[in-house]
Amino acid sequence: MYFNVSGMDLHEQLFEVLRANMLINDSADLSRLMGRSRTYLSTLRYNGHSPSSDAYANLLNYLRECYGETEDADLKACLGHYIKLVEEIVA
Repeated sequence: MYFNVSGMDLHEQLFEVLRANMLINDSADLSRLMGRSRTYLSTLRYNGHSPSSDAYANLLNYLRECYGETEDADLKACLGHYIKLVEEIVA
């Protein structure tokens, strides 16, 4: 599934991609995958902050898991792209 995520912060892009591909339901799911409370993403949005590198590290594990399990070539390519971006932040 393709849609325009240009101009969005990385965590917002990830939210939209994961939700559009039915890998998460809502922002609470993404917050939990980041190892944080269910309100973490909404707090980041309210304060205009970005997730911590630790939160991205937690999410990276889920992205890799999804990458390994999907058989859809387009989704695999998309996840691979985001895995690389998150790895740069975590490194």
